[in-house]
Amino acid sequence: MGDVLRFPITPRQPAIVRQPVRVAIADPPAPTWSPIVDTIIAIVWGITALSWIVLRFIIPVVVFWQFLRMIWFWDTPSVHAGWQFLAYFAGYTALYYFVAVYRPKSMRDDANRGGRNVRK
Repeated sequence: MGDVLRFPITPRQPAIVRQPVRVAIADPPAPTWSPIVDTIIAIVWGITALSWIVLRFIIPVVVFWQFLRMIWFWDTPSVHAGWQFLAYFAGYTALYYFVAVYRPKSMRDDANRGGRNVRK
């Protein structure tokens, strides 16, 4: 085998490294809701959470009925069963999130940080 020639023969020049521009990002302002709105949300959440035992069995039956109705009326014009099913499903999903994940400010336990089953 012969000699190996490097290509390109011209010497390499170091690449110019640009320093990233640092921009100070301010924290977003906290929402300024009134305590009355927080109280109304807490009352609605409490009523929904107490009735959730019954609602979590009734609402999926209604959503399933809308699903079957959507399949039956799929090719029927001016029925809009698909959009109705989508609205029922989105409403049920939002209600499930509202009850299961969300907790009003007045009911949050901020003292137990890092413990098990802590909702923040």
